[in-house]
Amino acid sequence: MPLKQTPMTRLIYLTILISFSIYSCNGQTQTNQVKKSIDNYKSEILVEDEMRLTTDKAVELIQSKNYSELKNLFADDISKNISAQQLTQLVDQIELLFKHEGVPTGNENILPALNASMNGKDTIFVNNIMYNFKPLLEGTNSSQKVLTFSFLKKYGTQKLAGINVKTNPLSAGNAKPTIKPLETFNFNVADITKFRIFYDEGTKRKTKFKNETGYFAIEGDAITLEKSGIKVIVQSIFSDLAKSKPINSKPFNSTLNRGDNVKFIQAEFGFKDKPYLLFIYLPIENGGQYSNKIVVMQKEYANIGYEFSLSQVDYPKITSKFPKIAELKLDNYYLDKP
Repeated sequence: MPLKQTPMTRLIYLTILISFSIYSCNGQTQTNQVKKSIDNYKSEILVEDEMRLTTDKAVELIQSKNYSELKNLFADDISKNISAQQLTQLVDQIELLFKHEGVPTGNENILPALNASMNGKDTIFVNNIMYNFKPLLEGTNSSQKVLTFSFLKKYGTQKLAGINVKTNPLSAGNAKPTIKPLETFNFNVADITKFRIFYDEGTKRKTKFKNETGYFAIEGDAITLEKSGIKVIVQSIFSDLAKSKPINSKPFNSTLNRGDNVKFIQAEFGFKDKPYLLFIYLPIENGGQYSNKIVVMQKEYANIGYEFSLSQVDYPKITSKFPKIAELKLDNYYLDKP
């Protein structure tokens, strides 16, 4: 007799499929690992029916182009950093997609998923409701698009944590950024709305940073950037970037592969009225394929955008000043769970 597909079993079933793509062991060992994976993450699963009420409301607001009400549907911590331009661009893009391809309906096209992603040394669990559009060409998913609404446990099921449209996650290799690559490296520190910095000592973990040894994370808004003393260093980094133009941009559709045991520092910045994040990665020791390089990424999404590879020799301020953040006394700003 078939298993009745309640919201919970549908989500667990999808998690099983994701787990099979993660684990490479064979036979019974793989099955046991998948079961263990599900048991570990059950507490992270939010109620699908409650999330659907929120996403269905979001769909209605997008169709009517009710920008202000859709913004209010986001968690306060997130909505305050969404510019009018970003919101308008997102809503207009999705509304046009609805007109051309219709709104997905039915349990076979609207599916829940639990995704786990690394946030420094911590794991963030994101509950998604995915609205799958049928491919334009039958028998292929090469043109299939997915509208994803994201939820975080700390915000509950009535507030959104994110919305994005991309090609089918199962064929993410075909995904390309929709924004234009940077034409200049001119960035104004005064325009920063949010930031996150992560530092890792690699194999030689000896420095105590609040509750952790060998690594830390700091994040916040423009006020935090100012009070922490980091702003002056970021200004120096931006001035070094501004002395040259971006060249050889390369689209990316996967996360950065740093390698193992790398000593590095990285930062991500959000700006007013810009539909992307700026990511800067500096390997300090054991940099692998990025040794003696600086990686600049223009992120439309976490894993989609443009990558620029710079020589450390050409940017001495970034190479020398960026690591200085790790020498600042920032105990009041380190995250408890980097």
